[in-house]
Amino acid sequence: MKYLLIILFPILILTQETETIKKTGIYSSPNESKKSLIGQLYPGIKVTKLKKDKSGKFIKATIEFYIPIESLKEGRVSHLAGVEQIADNAKYTLLNATHDGKRVKISLKISNGHSVKELDFSAMALLKVIGKGENKGELNPFEGKYQDLAIIKPNKSVIAELIYDFKSKPKNVELICTGKMGGDRVYYNLGF
Repeated sequence: MKYLLIILFPILILTQETETIKKTGIYSSPNESKKSLIGQLYPGIKVTKLKKDKSGKFIKATIEFYIPIESLKEGRVSHLAGVEQIADNAKYTLLNATHDGKRVKISLKISNGHSVKELDFSAMALLKVIGKGENKGELNPFEGKYQDLAIIKPNKSVIAELIYDFKSKPKNVELICTGKMGGDRVYYNLGF
């Protein structure tokens, strides 16, 4: 417990919440120019202070804001490993993802969230791995675990170990998980 406080205390000191007291510009760099102006804040907006710039005239800060989905080119949110997401009655948790050249290895926990019905899980049908530029990964049917049909009993789970081969070295790889054919989708950013 003592070590946890030692670790958390510096983090709490480094980030502090405050609010604006007057209308101000938001700049993409510590430079008050029209080229770096990206927006403005009004009095009373809460910001989290991260650090001062070298000149001491600017604070690097973050704000929490919301944007309507219809305003975005792509409205989905990809999560990192460790986050449990639900698509229909399938619960997904990306445990690990690694890559070696044109090959991506994924460890994925799939849980049946239904209390009575079995979940028919097929990595071939319910999962896709896509890199930047529509560089799609092909599931290797000869390696891995639970790459074909797996029947998951109610409230039970399996850990699938899956290998995807790409035609070229993948970048910005995303895992797309579906709960059932044509159903809800959840997304994971694999981090490479």
